[in-house]
Amino acid sequence: MSNLTKQIMLWAFILHTGWEFGQCLFLYDMWDWPFLKATIWMWGAIFGDILIVLALWKVSATLVPSINYSQPNAISYLFLIVLSFVVSILLEWIAIALNLWEYSDAMPVLTVFSYEVGLSPIVQITLLPAASIYLADRFSIKWKKIIDRI
Repeated sequence: MSNLTKQIMLWAFILHTGWEFGQCLFLYDMWDWPFLKATIWMWGAIFGDILIVLALWKVSATLVPSINYSQPNAISYLFLIVLSFVVSILLEWIAIALNLWEYSDAMPVLTVFSYEVGLSPIVQITLLPAASIYLADRFSIKWKKIIDRI
């Protein structure tokens, strides 16, 4: 596994952990879940988010081979954000259609194919993959020593 991949995973973990715990406190109906179920679900969501970040990164680089994430530019990020937006709506729509979770009344929603999908997870999956790559690139030298130990 390359250092860049490890760095992206680390930043994705940090960003998505904060986001998931922040939004789940207010925007999801999880308060009546047993502790173990909620804990497993939260960590499963976080690690699933990391896989989504890696998949979006690789798919975008495969679809547009001229995208260079070792030295990302505005076009790279714009393409990744557009792809992430489309995928985020699709993933959230599937999750709601499969009844994997429910939103609280505080969740702002969009209606997609007769299902209300949460705006917070759409923003999360739209922006955090690009943010993870940006931070991995920006702090690659500082984190190299830490990542090499992993």
